[in-house]
Amino acid sequence: MAKISFTKILLLFYAYLLLIPFSTFAQLESDRNLLKIDIDSNVVLPPSWAFGVLYGGYTNQVETIERINNIIAHDYPIDAYWIDSWFWSYLEKGKGPKDYINFIGDSISYPDRKMMWNYFSDNNIKAGFWTWDCILKTGNETVFNDFNEKGFFKNVYLEKGSWHNYSTTTAMYEKGNEAEGTLCGNIDFENPLAVKYFKQRMKHFFDEGADFIKLDRTSAIPVCKAVFEMTQQFGLETKGRGFILSHTGGMDKDEYKKYPTKWTDDTRSDWTVEKSTKEFNSWVPHIALKENIAMFTDPNKESSKIPFLTNDLGGFDMGKTDKVDEELYIRWMQFSMFTPIVEVFSQPENPTSNLAYKYSKRADKLFIQYSHLRMQLFPYIYSYAHHTRIEAKQIIRKIPGRLYEYNFGNELLIAPVYEQGAISREIDLPEGKWINFWTDEIVEGNRKIFVDAPIDVIPIYVKSGAIIPMRNYNRSIESGTNDSLIIHIYPDENSEFNLIEDDGVSNDYLKGNVAITDFEIRRIKNRYVLEIKPIIGSYSGMKSNRVLKLIIHSRIINNISFNDSSVKFVRKDTFIETEFITINKRRGDFIAIDFE
Repeated sequence: MAKISFTKILLLFYAYLLLIPFSTFAQLESDRNLLKIDIDSNVVLPPSWAFGVLYGGYTNQVETIERINNIIAHDYPIDAYWIDSWFWSYLEKGKGPKDYINFIGDSISYPDRKMMWNYFSDNNIKAGFWTWDCILKTGNETVFNDFNEKGFFKNVYLEKGSWHNYSTTTAMYEKGNEAEGTLCGNIDFENPLAVKYFKQRMKHFFDEGADFIKLDRTSAIPVCKAVFEMTQQFGLETKGRGFILSHTGGMDKDEYKKYPTKWTDDTRSDWTVEKSTKEFNSWVPHIALKENIAMFTDPNKESSKIPFLTNDLGGFDMGKTDKVDEELYIRWMQFSMFTPIVEVFSQPENPTSNLAYKYSKRADKLFIQYSHLRMQLFPYIYSYAHHTRIEAKQIIRKIPGRLYEYNFGNELLIAPVYEQGAISREIDLPEGKWINFWTDEIVEGNRKIFVDAPIDVIPIYVKSGAIIPMRNYNRSIESGTNDSLIIHIYPDENSEFNLIEDDGVSNDYLKGNVAITDFEIRRIKNRYVLEIKPIIGSYSGMKSNRVLKLIIHSRIINNISFNDSSVKFVRKDTFIETEFITINKRRGDFIAIDFE
């Protein structure tokens, strides 16, 4: 069978989307029977900002702004912040059942939500808040009776659980102070009139400035659908893309992929449930760091099939203790930075709120290092987000038989450290040559290796031949740009990378409004030729020029030229760094790299 480049697959796919005449793509059409395009049309992409770093907390208005100011002051990236369940009843620390939910929120603790969310917008931060799918009657009689009389409840039952029902703790299955319970109405999200009314009652929060929703208690598809559509319709800054966070589950139909994103539920801040280092309340799921990694990588787990899966960085429940584990936090943080979506959150009992600067100076320093790297990798990560739809291959790519190492995209291999006290790791490297991300040491694959992994290092290996687009660090995704890229090249035989871009906020990409730039490198004797092919397609706001810097992970380079003009470069310890080069995206260019 003839080898068909992935660029051709992309072009063929978008040719169909754009209804371009087949004559324009005659060669592609002739290739159609030689390839299988495995498109997952259910996949809907989160907005581009969701691929940065998100935070959540149990904070009132003053504390919310103070926390965000501290995050910014510590040089952490921040793209979004949601106020969790105390949004409805902060003064009672989520005690309930009063205000759960009254469609008003705690107006005393958040006296000027519009001002608060304007502050978010001014700082390129998206605003979210927590909700669920039911109404408790006690303290909310007016709204409960309103929904009940309209026939908008799926069912009504006596709720005796303590979660926001006379409970001041997140230990939701512990008994509250009022064991007799209260009536609870589950809103009927399969009733279009009930959905329309629910959205109407919630709309004013978005009019004030909210952008997205953290959905708790359920992951049923009808609820996710309604809440996601609400963020699409009412979110002032989403331009139709929409965004929610919901639990795993509700995956009986692939339709769930249309309502991203999901998180790995309420994990334990511990190393593994196999050998606990602390005691937990019985309600907390039996998932610690080791098990949480497997939720992403184990093909036997339904959660591993979720395209845009995230987790509470550091774990949600800290256990029955007043002490936090700095080492565990750092290892969990390092893993989380190489997952599809990154979010920082914890139960309110955790005094650190899983913010690194509240753990230690070391945790603070390492969070800066890894979160900045995450933001720099945005062009790479977002391109693979598109591949999730086009190829039906996730950003996290499982390695058969290995649960605790995985490919992050096609070019990076990640091996999280998940054992307490470990300062090294065994890695089963796949076939081929691999380069240590931190040292540029070249290692032959198809064998097991032991690699040093001190507390500041998560083992990362780069596939030889890789082309990895990165960009300059910015505190938020939307304040950064792909118009200035840093292209990391790990020279070997022929290889390519497809940079895929869109406007990041609308659904125009579903109509084919994307731009594809193919970076292809070929070896010709003692020369590598990097061809930057003319960009194909476009999106709203796309500029015509791009500035590039090359970082070539080799020291045996003796000359670099761009379209036959010499390019200045400097030698570093293990790589070569060029000056910036300006290209026209529509033109197509060649960069020749001569080596000894």
